[in-house]
Amino acid sequence: MYLRPSFPDTDPCPEPHDAAWAFSEPAQTLVYTSSRVLIERHPVLLVVRSRDGDWQFLHGPVDEDDRCRIFTLGRAVARDPSLQLLADLPKGWRAYRSVPDGLWFREPADLPLPEPARRRDNPRGWTHWLSTSSLPSPWLWK
Repeated sequence: MYLRPSFPDTDPCPEPHDAAWAFSEPAQTLVYTSSRVLIERHPVLLVVRSRDGDWQFLHGPVDEDDRCRIFTLGRAVARDPSLQLLADLPKGWRAYRSVPDGLWFREPADLPLPEPARRRDNPRGWTHWLSTSSLPSPWLWK
């Protein structure tokens, strides 16, 4: 079954031969995201690069209401150019930040996810979510 990525046609898509393109993968590479990032336009706060090289751009740990969505790496970068800073993220690693314009922190993906800075819209943070979630891990679309 073919899954067509759903995204507005107005999003610009960087070309892989563009000098500003930092990823080794082409802009047309399909990546995983959540419905909250793709449809509701939540900011990307967690990026996971699986051991096989697949990318996941998430708003934080996903929950049962999230749906896996697929779109292109170029569209993800067009929406958030700071993702270019993660182009050299090694396979099996993740990067996270607490706020959309915050610094990216990198670490191996098999470490426990740290508690982010508490914000008004997320007063209990990810640790509370992880402790109450029935999901096996915060990145589940593999």
